[in-house]
Amino acid sequence: KNGCADLISTFLKKGFKVTERDNHGASVLHYAAGTGMAEPLKTLLKAFKEDSVNEEDDLGSTPLHYAAFNNRTETTQLLLELGCKKDKKDHKGRTAGDLAIMLGYGDIAQML
Repeated sequence: KNGCADLISTFLKKGFKVTERDNHGASVLHYAAGTGMAEPLKTLLKAFKEDSVNEEDDLGSTPLHYAAFNNRTETTQLLLELGCKKDKKDHKGRTAGDLAIMLGYGDIAQML
């Protein structure tokens, strides 16, 4: 766990652009949230603006959507603590909570 956070810290110190997005508009924050990497996510968030936890990809999904969709309980909790908005909807009108309910992720659905 810490190895990945340390690696990210090294990249950040060397000027790695954490704001880059892939061809779907997802940032490294989206992917860290979706893979459940809580410690690296904390490290990344220090390099982002405060409101970046609510940034959307091209489909309107936030990092919270990614965490909920992938059943990442710890990461979901962390994102909520950091100010992710529960009520943000993707382009299909679904909140992260809607995704958790749809996929049967009860623990996450209760959080959201």
